[in-house]
Amino acid sequence: MNVRKLILVFILSGSLSFLFGQSNEDCLDCHDDPTLTKSLNDSTEASLFIDEEAFTNSIHGDLDCYECHADLENFEDEHEEDLQKVNCAECHDDAQADYNLSAHSLDFENSGAITATCTDCHDTHNILSADDTVSYSYKLNIEKMCAGCHSKPEVLAYLNIRGEGPAGLYHDSVHDKKLHEEPDGNAPTCINCHGSHKIMLRLDPECLTSEINLPGTCGACHEEIYTEYTESIHWKSKQRGHNESPGCNDCHGEHNIISPKNKNAITNRFNLSSQICQNCHASKVMMERFGLDPNRMESYLRSYHGLSVLRSSPDAATCTNCHEVHAIKSSLNPASSVHKNNLKQTCGACHKNISDAFVAIEMHPLNQESRNPLAFFVKNFYILLLFTVIGLMVVHNLIILAHYVREKQRHKNKTETYQRFNSWEVYQHVLMVFSFTTLTVTGFALKFPGAAWVQLLGSLGLNEVARSTIHRGAAVVMVIISIIQAGYFIFTQKGRNDFKALIPTFKDISHLLQTMRYYLGLSKSYPKFGRYTYAEKAEYLALIWGVVVMGASGVILWFPEFFLQFLPTWIFETSEVIHYYEAWLATLAIIVWHWFFVLFHPESYPMEVTWIDGKTTLDELKKHHPLEYEKYILNKKISEKTTGDLGEKL
Repeated sequence: MNVRKLILVFILSGSLSFLFGQSNEDCLDCHDDPTLTKSLNDSTEASLFIDEEAFTNSIHGDLDCYECHADLENFEDEHEEDLQKVNCAECHDDAQADYNLSAHSLDFENSGAITATCTDCHDTHNILSADDTVSYSYKLNIEKMCAGCHSKPEVLAYLNIRGEGPAGLYHDSVHDKKLHEEPDGNAPTCINCHGSHKIMLRLDPECLTSEINLPGTCGACHEEIYTEYTESIHWKSKQRGHNESPGCNDCHGEHNIISPKNKNAITNRFNLSSQICQNCHASKVMMERFGLDPNRMESYLRSYHGLSVLRSSPDAATCTNCHEVHAIKSSLNPASSVHKNNLKQTCGACHKNISDAFVAIEMHPLNQESRNPLAFFVKNFYILLLFTVIGLMVVHNLIILAHYVREKQRHKNKTETYQRFNSWEVYQHVLMVFSFTTLTVTGFALKFPGAAWVQLLGSLGLNEVARSTIHRGAAVVMVIISIIQAGYFIFTQKGRNDFKALIPTFKDISHLLQTMRYYLGLSKSYPKFGRYTYAEKAEYLALIWGVVVMGASGVILWFPEFFLQFLPTWIFETSEVIHYYEAWLATLAIIVWHWFFVLFHPESYPMEVTWIDGKTTLDELKKHHPLEYEKYILNKKISEKTTGDLGEKL
């Protein structure tokens, strides 16, 4: 090549460079600086750094910058600060056409939608092949890529989703686990179910997860199950436009699909009835729409099958044992597993050598009066018999019990007695029993509205207005009684002495241990108690605690509008918890502790009668409170001596 030709080549190459823009090296003269940024607003800057090695190794590494940044053509020294957005459709027109129809392409500026662009999913200058393990779109990275938006609080709020969102739920699913266990398998990622560029809104007929398309989407992997489902009454109903008819996601969930072997899975055999089938088949509104019985689930759960499922029996028959799993058909369909001609085969899977009479047994027993008048009559006869016979037994035994209580009281009246409690304390105790019982019944009636005894009280007129009024009235009575008792402790000498006697001491611990040793046969010595035993002290102090805690939490629940003006919000729920569990503690303490000592203790049975008049016999006082007995005898002797001396002087 001579000199003229060489000069011509240089001239032509310079002209072409000017025509098509500067080379990548020219761009990197500036953009290889990691500190190069662009100010987006007063508080945000974007990096303009381009990693040359990453770009070279990307699938666009053989392209010139101006091929994507079209407005970089024909510039010499500097370009405009704000370049036009890169138009990927120049090369990827098919993908762009799909994207333009997708939910991700919504016009953010005009609609307020949160959108995703090409770079959100593919990055910018280091776009890699989907087969590259570090690529955004590599199958093991797709979850993280989609989570980049679909776990952001602002995106979830825009989509009206609470919690961790679909990406977080997918992370714990059987699909995600299988994907990571077998990366080369066919476990689905986000794009398998939603598509890649053409991700449509669910209302769109082309959406892969729409009501009508979802079974086919799942069927891409679960072909056999899809075939079975398309034979079902659920699918045929969905084809007719009944979107409430269940699809795959209604029974299996959507993103957090877990194995039926997991006890927490809604498809676990013990959850089928309560968490899947019941969602529709116990809905009165939905079942009436199709002319079906909304009480099917209730009747099933009353049957042996349902009860054994609730007992977690591994052999219990669930809904799918009889109705099949995916190919559920109408009982009128000759191919249905529950069609009358097929019942022997269906029931025969568990029951051997069955007859026509056996399969004629009603599995969902309802309308017994018309279906089986004899069984209906027998049931009502037994209900009447239960109330009559057991009621008479109760009355009979109460009469006998009352007789022995009267006999015990008569025996006490014939012997010398000691006035342990004043008359007003007896009346106070009666009011306490009345108010506590009323509070217990009306309080638990609120928490357990479905209980038979609550429904019985409701039929007698205890509606919510009456219940709440009675409950609060009983609470006021208990508080007044407690205030009077506190005044007695403070303002009277006997009350102060009683309060001192109720204060626990270390001696109570030794009394407790000695009592246990005595009843275990390890000691022949029984403790010598004073005015109150350790058991009475514990009970009375528990009463004081209960009144304070229940009163404080109860008044907050009664007047939340007032108290939440100056108390934090959490105090209301905390008061609910305290009030409920303190009620359980108090009720069980009365039954287990107090009733044992005053009713069931062998020495008190059938009833400790001191509560009637406040008196106890001297023998009982000497046995149970020997120190108080000794004090009483000493005071009596002093009184008698004083009286005798006074008589002699007179």
